[in-house]
Order: sequence, then C-alpha cells, then structure tokens
Amino acid sequence: MLTTVVLAPLIMLRSMFPRSAYATYRMGRMWNWAVAKFMGLTFSISGAEKIVPGSSYIIAPNHQSFADILALFVNLPTPFRWVIKKELLKIPLFGKALGATGAICLDRSDKERSVKSLQEGTNKLGEGWSVLIYPEGTRTPDGLLHAFKKGAFMMAVQTGVSILPVTCNGAFKVMPKNTLLFRPGHITLSIGDPILTKGLTESSVPQLMERTWQAINKHLNPAYDPFQRNLLDT
Repeated sequence: MLTTVVLAPLIMLRSMFPRSAYATYRMGRMWNWAVAKFMGLTFSISGAEKIVPGSSYIIAPNHQSFADILALFVNLPTPFRWVIKKELLKIPLFGKALGATGAICLDRSDKERSVKSLQEGTNKLGEGWSVLIYPEGTRTPDGLLHAFKKGAFMMAVQTGVSILPVTCNGAFKVMPKNTLLFRPGHITLSIGDPILTKGLTESSVPQLMERTWQAINKHLNPAYDPFQRNLLDT
C-alpha cells in the first residue's frame, strides 16, 4: 500500500507526457520491485539469453498467483504491455496506475468486445515492445497448468510475432488463489525457446496452443518448494 501511494501518482503523471512509455514502464518495474522486497520475495530466471534485444514477442506464461506478476515485471529483460481483466482498473489508485502503463483491458463478460480489444492491442507490438497475456485466462486453482484460451494465439498468427513461453514455479505456494495472505519465498522463471508464428493461419491455432502448452509444462514443477531456499540460507 505504501509503495502504491507513493509511486502510482508518479506513474499516472509521467504517462501524460509524449514519448513517456519506457519511463513509465521503468517506474512500474520499480513499483513491483519494491512490493516484492516488502513481501520478502526473491527471484531467479533462466533462459533470458533466448530473448533477442529489440524483438517483439507475445509472452505466454502460466499463471500461478498474483506473485508471478511481480516476478515477470521485475525479471523479464524486455518491455511489455499486460493484457488484464477490466475489473483490475476498478481498484483505487492501483487500477489507474496500471492503466497508465498501457495495459490492454479485456471485458470477460463481453466476448466480442474482448476480441476487439485484443485486435487493437496488436498496435502496441513493435519497436521492441511485447505483449504479455496469460493463456489460461485466470490463476490456477491447484498449481497445475490448465487449458488455454485462443486469444494469445489468434494475436500471434495475425501478427506473425513469435510466442515466448515462460514457466513460473513457486508463486502458487507463496500466494495461492483466493487469498491475500502470502509467505516469503523464492520464485523461478524459465524462458523457453521462442515459437515462430510467421506464415501461420487461424487453422494452425490448435496446434500452436498445444505446442505452447507443452513448452510451458515441460519446465513446470508442482513439487518445487519456494521456501527451501530460505531455510538453506539461514
């Protein structure tokens, strides 16, 4: 709450200036870093060398909890826009600051409007910017990887932008779904090989979904203990 009160107004103010996108993004990253520090979270990332500087991706991570949002924002070495549910914009101060970062908002109660929002979101790709969308659509209830929705993959074939699979481990146990309680712990991110989509059509979407699911699940470890590292350090 403290970091939000301090940084959210600055982010909203900075976003009003032309050519402020990268500065606003860096402030958002600082915001998430501060929250992670207060929560006692630590992170590690592997496979970051697979991200080509200046390239755009559709980043597709598994969604374990709110804690993986912090891990992704703090650690991914490429700037990106979030695809979020519109309900998050209603959170006082936090919501407005999140919107100021250029997030793409989806109305899950209106499928047609959601599709339109994703189509408009393709304009935010390019010039080194990526789009991050959780293909499961919501947080996992059990730590496992669940079925994907088509949105990210339709965007991929329509733009020819590569999909970047990302696997998060530890966030589910740090902060499970349907609770605001958390425990300090260590969260890992594993970057998979980019999946090329150039030249693919909508008929390729099911195969693309399956390939991405397998790439993320390959590095998923439901038995991973995010608290063991802290015990070893002490």
